[in-house]
Amino acid sequence: MNPMAAKEKSGGTDLAKNAPGLMATVEELLLLVEVVESGGYRAASERTGIPLSSMSRRVAALEDRLGVCVIMRNSRRFEVTDMGRQLFEQGIKIREAAHAAVSVAQDNAKEPAGDLRIACPMALSTLLVCSVAVRFGRQYPRVRLFLSTTRGTPEALAQNFDIVIHPSSQALPDSDVVAQQLVQAPYGLYASPQLLQGRETSDEPSALAGLESIGWNSGESQTCWTLQDPQGRTEELRLAVRFVTDNLLAVKEAAVAGLGITRLPTALAAPCVAEGSLCRVLPRWSLAPMTIYALYPSRRRLSLAGQEFLQWAKPALQALVDGNTDALS
Repeated sequence: MNPMAAKEKSGGTDLAKNAPGLMATVEELLLLVEVVESGGYRAASERTGIPLSSMSRRVAALEDRLGVCVIMRNSRRFEVTDMGRQLFEQGIKIREAAHAAVSVAQDNAKEPAGDLRIACPMALSTLLVCSVAVRFGRQYPRVRLFLSTTRGTPEALAQNFDIVIHPSSQALPDSDVVAQQLVQAPYGLYASPQLLQGRETSDEPSALAGLESIGWNSGESQTCWTLQDPQGRTEELRLAVRFVTDNLLAVKEAAVAGLGITRLPTALAAPCVAEGSLCRVLPRWSLAPMTIYALYPSRRRLSLAGQEFLQWAKPALQALVDGNTDALS
């Protein structure tokens, strides 16, 4: 037999012999990534839907197969070892390579297909993104879309989302993610009509002195809003904080209940203004708009489904912000 042919045959036999163990190791490394990113087995189980016992057993099998300890665990502490951290980093590379392979295949397809995972803050999802996602899913039946309501922070990209919808009133810092601007959402000041009842009608910020405000995720005792009038004059409005939350829908409800003046997206406040439960405060004065970004990792190709979703999202979100819901029918 040809020595080269014999070597190739032997190599093929070794590969076939080792394939089951290699595949199991790859799967277990991916599970280790989920556990480390989630900060524990229970959180990883809830995020992935894999039973807690199965996940723990597979990571233990990885340790046995490689002869190393990757996680120190007891009832009170969860700690990744140095070797566990190294294997975690290799597992991330394997996951990124798998995503890239899937993206290549999907890009060659005639239409978007496969899984698309999107993270978005709850209020933004309710107000804008959900309706776009539903229409997108109806248009592309081969896409399985996961829309998760989170705080929408860039850190969500570490949780294996393809796209994170992220609102920000300031320019985003340089990072290893791509930030694509989708739309700017105008904001205004709003309050319950009962809160303003009996006060002198004035369009000057000083007329609101003594009123309280609803704060957004802040430990400060005062809110500070920078207002600008049509002539470009700016003033700072400082009000004592009565109610604080990191949920924009809760901010709206607190304003309707008369707990204070607050800053809201005009699209979110519009139905309440129409029914009379909220009114615009200082309508001549404007606030800085909130820019809504789509974030996705620069190190990983965005799938055809992700690219198509962003092409849909930009005009659709602009139509919703402008109040043109007929454009989405």
